[in-house]
Amino acid sequence: MNVFTNNIIDGYIRWNKNNMISKNFTCGYCGAYVSSDKGMPLVDQGRVNPTESIGVYICTNCYMPTFIYDDIQVPGNRYGVAVSGVPKDVNDVYEEARSCYGANAFTGVVLLCRKLLMHVAVDLGAKDNLKFVEYVNYLNENHFVSVKSHDWVDQIRKYGNEATHEIQVNTKEDAQKIIKFCEMILKMNYEYPSEINDSNDGKNN
Repeated sequence: MNVFTNNIIDGYIRWNKNNMISKNFTCGYCGAYVSSDKGMPLVDQGRVNPTESIGVYICTNCYMPTFIYDDIQVPGNRYGVAVSGVPKDVNDVYEEARSCYGANAFTGVVLLCRKLLMHVAVDLGAKDNLKFVEYVNYLNENHFVSVKSHDWVDQIRKYGNEATHEIQVNTKEDAQKIIKFCEMILKMNYEYPSEINDSNDGKNN
């Protein structure tokens, strides 16, 4: 058992229905950044007049529970934002990468984002069963990636190759960088064109 569980068993910390101190956090279920003082706190016997509460907090947006203890949050927040107008297959991979981030599976995030680029390339016209580098070249050569973003694509390829061929554990910062890049790719090639098309359709009706 871990230290946290042992502390509960030994009575150093205990559940309490009172004295819930308000806490700001990003909900791992709905993605909203909320401030909540609802839930069930843990009382740490070693903390006198604590300035920060620990325990289970109820999201004020979706009303789902989140456990917070120091730097531990379960479920963790899903980094990045949802993107509209994205084909289901592509969106499923993107959302799975975000879920991996919430579970602290940062190497999984990197591998999924590499897979995401392959999904995007095929959806945008590339042939099936190409090598990863060929998909990256397709995106670059057909201007689906802005000129100043080429270094980002190379970074994702580097992370993907490390995670696939080497014993390499990726960091939280790696995962954040890659998710943000993929979010940008999806917005530029799906969400923004979709919004323009919807706007034009509205004018024509």
